[in-house]
Amino acid sequence: MAAFSFPAEAEKTVLLAGYGWFSGIPEGETNSTELIARALDGQIVRSQDRRVTARVCGLVVPVMWDRAFAHVERAVKELNPDIVLALGTDAGAGAMRPEPFGVNWCEGTDAAPENPALQSARSGPIVPGGPAVLRGTLPYEEMTLAMLRAGYPAYMGSVEDAQTPAGKQSTTGYYLCNFMAYRLAQYAAEHSLRAGFMHVPTQPAYAAGRRLARIAGEPEALSQPLRPSMTLAMMIEATQTALGACLGAL
Repeated sequence: MAAFSFPAEAEKTVLLAGYGWFSGIPEGETNSTELIARALDGQIVRSQDRRVTARVCGLVVPVMWDRAFAHVERAVKELNPDIVLALGTDAGAGAMRPEPFGVNWCEGTDAAPENPALQSARSGPIVPGGPAVLRGTLPYEEMTLAMLRAGYPAYMGSVEDAQTPAGKQSTTGYYLCNFMAYRLAQYAAEHSLRAGFMHVPTQPAYAAGRRLARIAGEPEALSQPLRPSMTLAMMIEATQTALGACLGAL
């Protein structure tokens, strides 16, 4: 996935970034967004009317404050893509969720599973003095509607006032997904780029495994409802559909 090439049939270029492992993913498993980025790397996607085609360049980025967006920015400068879509996993989402908003706040310790000594913690503004909320530049409404019409559960993210240091809270949270959403929105505005973020739900096997682990310590969890999940194949297809909506808006 490091070397990028372009088939003649592709008119446009899509950069699709997926996060690697973090503590929200079961131990020993792979982040679904990494699997989606790898599955679609090199594939051709088309707008719904099939008039616009694009080649997908998949990129896996680490769940690290000082490296996540840096990886994306470097790939953007190399590829000059027409569309940038970054993906993250939210086990509580239950559906595909295009995220229009990033909030200017980051919170938490990042993930460096291969070298924990590289982990770092942050708590504060992403961009000191920057806007409280930034909106990405993808057609989020069209992405959501396209996925729904194709039969994939989806809903659009939102933002609201909150009694927090940031003063705002969005469905992107305050961790690396929000960090990516905010930095992408900032970069997109500065460079006239179509870029944004989308959450995906967890896989059924991951949800089942987590519930089994919880039942071991909390037997009452056996009768508690589970949030909806989605197979990897459906998430890949839904992502293609969302990208098609992005191409249709070019």
